[in-house]
Amino acid sequence: MNFRVTGVETYVSPDNLNVDSILARYETSCSEIENVLKSHTFHQYTNQAFEIALHEQLGELFTSFFWEKGITIYSGGYSPRINFMPDVAIGSPIDDKRIYIEIEFGHNEFEDIVKFQIGYKNHLELGVLMVAKNGEVINRRHTMMPNFKKCRDILVALEPDCPILLIGFDGKWD
Repeated sequence: MNFRVTGVETYVSPDNLNVDSILARYETSCSEIENVLKSHTFHQYTNQAFEIALHEQLGELFTSFFWEKGITIYSGGYSPRINFMPDVAIGSPIDDKRIYIEIEFGHNEFEDIVKFQIGYKNHLELGVLMVAKNGEVINRRHTMMPNFKKCRDILVALEPDCPILLIGFDGKWD
Protein backbone atom coordinates (compact mmCIF):
# COMPACT_ATOMS: atom_id res chain seq x y z
CA MET A 1 0.00 0.00 0.00
CA ASN A 2 1.07 3.57 -0.67
CA PHE A 3 0.47 6.70 1.38
CA ARG A 4 0.41 10.19 -0.12
CA VAL A 5 0.41 13.48 1.76
CA THR A 6 -2.64 15.47 0.71
CA GLY A 7 -2.49 18.44 3.05
CA VAL A 8 0.08 20.28 5.14
CA GLU A 9 -0.53 22.80 7.91
CA THR A 10 2.16 24.77 9.72
CA TYR A 11 2.45 26.77 12.91
CA VAL A 12 5.44 28.81 14.02
CA SER A 13 6.43 29.51 17.62
CA PRO A 14 6.99 32.28 18.47
CA ASP A 15 4.30 33.32 16.01
CA ASN A 16 6.13 36.46 14.88
CA LEU A 17 9.18 34.52 13.71
CA ASN A 18 9.96 34.59 9.99
CA VAL A 19 10.81 30.92 9.43
CA ASP A 20 11.37 31.40 5.70
CA SER A 21 14.31 33.71 6.43
CA ILE A 22 15.91 30.96 8.53
CA LEU A 23 15.10 28.28 5.95
CA ALA A 24 16.54 30.46 3.17
CA ARG A 25 19.95 30.06 4.80
CA TYR A 26 19.48 26.33 4.13
CA GLU A 27 18.31 26.95 0.55
CA THR A 28 14.68 26.06 1.17
CA SER A 29 11.31 27.47 2.32
CA CYS A 30 8.11 26.31 4.02
CA SER A 31 6.40 25.99 0.65
CA GLU A 32 9.24 23.89 -0.77
CA ILE A 33 9.09 21.55 2.25
CA GLU A 34 5.33 21.27 1.74
CA ASN A 35 5.84 20.42 -1.95
CA VAL A 36 8.47 17.79 -1.09
CA LEU A 37 6.03 16.13 1.31
CA LYS A 38 3.18 16.19 -1.21
CA SER A 39 5.28 14.87 -4.09
CA HIS A 40 6.66 11.81 -2.30
CA THR A 41 4.97 8.42 -2.07
CA PHE A 42 5.47 6.56 1.21
CA HIS A 43 5.31 2.76 1.22
CA GLN A 44 4.37 0.16 3.78
CA TYR A 45 6.90 -2.55 2.95
CA THR A 46 6.39 -4.90 5.89
CA ASN A 47 3.74 -5.81 8.42
CA GLN A 48 5.24 -3.44 10.98
CA ALA A 49 3.08 -0.54 12.10
CA PHE A 50 3.07 2.00 9.29
CA GLU A 51 4.11 4.88 11.54
CA ILE A 52 7.50 3.15 12.05
CA ALA A 53 8.06 2.88 8.30
CA LEU A 54 6.76 6.42 7.74
CA HIS A 55 9.13 7.78 10.40
CA GLU A 56 12.11 6.13 8.66
CA GLN A 57 11.03 7.27 5.20
CA LEU A 58 10.47 10.88 6.31
CA GLY A 59 13.94 10.93 7.88
CA GLU A 60 15.46 9.58 4.66
CA LEU A 61 13.43 12.03 2.55
CA PHE A 62 14.69 15.10 4.42
CA THR A 63 18.23 13.80 4.70
CA SER A 64 18.42 13.34 0.91
CA PHE A 65 16.53 16.61 0.27
CA PHE A 66 19.15 18.68 2.11
CA TRP A 67 22.07 16.49 1.01
CA GLU A 68 21.19 17.09 -2.67
CA LYS A 69 21.36 20.84 -1.97
CA GLY A 70 24.90 20.37 -0.66
CA ILE A 71 23.84 21.06 2.93
CA THR A 72 25.72 19.15 5.65
CA ILE A 73 23.89 16.43 7.56
CA TYR A 74 25.17 16.09 11.16
CA SER A 75 25.17 13.09 13.43
CA GLY A 76 25.62 15.16 16.60
CA GLY A 77 23.01 15.77 19.24
CA TYR A 78 21.37 18.62 21.08
CA SER A 79 23.95 19.02 23.81
CA PRO A 80 27.42 17.74 24.65
CA ARG A 81 26.13 16.83 28.14
CA ILE A 82 22.99 14.89 27.23
CA ASN A 83 22.82 12.17 24.62
CA PHE A 84 19.61 13.30 22.89
CA MET A 85 19.80 12.84 19.13
CA PRO A 86 17.44 14.43 16.60
CA ASP A 87 15.91 12.38 13.81
CA VAL A 88 17.70 14.65 11.30
CA ALA A 89 20.25 17.41 11.98
CA ILE A 90 20.94 19.90 9.20
CA GLY A 91 24.04 22.12 9.39
CA SER A 92 24.07 25.75 8.30
CA PRO A 93 26.34 26.44 5.33
CA ILE A 94 27.23 29.81 6.92
CA ASP A 95 27.95 29.19 10.61
CA ASP A 96 27.68 26.61 13.39
CA LYS A 97 23.87 26.73 13.62
CA ARG A 98 21.58 23.78 12.87
CA ILE A 99 18.03 22.76 12.13
CA TYR A 100 16.91 19.75 14.16
CA ILE A 101 13.99 17.75 12.77
CA GLU A 102 11.88 15.50 14.99
CA ILE A 103 9.27 13.19 13.48
CA GLU A 104 6.78 12.18 16.15
CA PHE A 105 4.18 9.44 15.92
CA GLY A 106 4.64 8.18 19.49
CA HIS A 107 3.70 10.20 22.51
CA ASN A 108 6.97 12.09 23.08
CA GLU A 109 6.01 15.51 21.71
CA PHE A 110 6.76 17.08 25.11
CA GLU A 111 10.26 15.57 25.09
CA ASP A 112 10.89 16.90 21.57
CA ILE A 113 9.99 20.44 22.63
CA VAL A 114 12.31 20.18 25.65
CA LYS A 115 15.10 18.89 23.38
CA PHE A 116 14.59 21.91 21.12
CA GLN A 117 14.95 24.21 24.13
CA ILE A 118 18.17 22.42 25.18
CA GLY A 119 19.49 22.64 21.63
CA TYR A 120 18.72 26.36 21.52
CA LYS A 121 21.35 26.89 24.20
CA ASN A 122 23.87 25.23 21.88
CA HIS A 123 23.54 25.04 18.06
CA LEU A 124 19.80 24.98 17.31
CA GLU A 125 18.59 27.71 14.98
CA LEU A 126 15.22 26.09 14.25
CA GLY A 127 13.42 23.05 15.59
CA VAL A 128 11.03 21.30 13.20
CA LEU A 129 8.41 19.01 14.72
CA MET A 130 6.48 16.85 12.24
CA VAL A 131 3.24 15.20 13.32
CA ALA A 132 0.05 13.93 11.74
CA LYS A 133 -2.89 16.31 11.54
CA ASN A 134 -5.05 13.34 12.41
CA GLY A 135 -3.26 10.21 13.64
CA GLU A 136 -6.13 7.93 12.63
CA VAL A 137 -5.19 8.44 8.99
CA ILE A 138 -1.82 6.80 9.66
CA ASN A 139 -2.89 4.16 12.18
CA ARG A 140 -6.41 4.14 13.57
CA ARG A 141 -5.41 1.74 16.35
CA HIS A 142 -2.74 4.08 17.71
CA THR A 143 -4.91 6.32 19.88
CA MET A 144 -2.03 8.11 21.67
CA MET A 145 -0.46 9.54 18.51
CA PRO A 146 0.10 13.29 18.85
CA ASN A 147 -1.75 15.49 16.41
CA PHE A 148 -1.21 18.95 15.01
CA LYS A 149 -3.87 20.69 17.11
CA LYS A 150 -2.59 19.23 20.38
CA CYS A 151 1.02 20.17 19.60
CA ARG A 152 0.02 23.68 18.52
CA ASP A 153 -1.92 24.11 21.77
CA ILE A 154 1.14 22.99 23.75
CA LEU A 155 3.36 25.50 21.93
CA VAL A 156 0.86 28.32 22.46
CA ALA A 157 0.61 27.56 26.19
CA LEU A 158 4.33 26.96 26.72
CA GLU A 159 5.68 29.84 24.63
CA PRO A 160 9.17 28.29 24.27
CA ASP A 161 12.17 30.58 23.71
CA CYS A 162 13.46 28.53 20.81
CA PRO A 163 12.06 28.89 17.29
CA ILE A 164 9.89 25.92 16.34
CA LEU A 165 8.19 25.09 13.06
CA LEU A 166 5.34 22.66 13.63
CA ILE A 167 4.31 20.73 10.53
CA GLY A 168 1.12 18.69 10.49
CA PHE A 169 0.19 16.60 7.51
CA ASP A 170 -2.77 14.62 6.31
CA GLY A 171 -2.84 11.93 3.70
CA LYS A 172 -4.64 9.14 1.94
CA TRP A 173 -3.96 5.53 1.11
CA ASP A 174 -4.00 4.25 -2.48
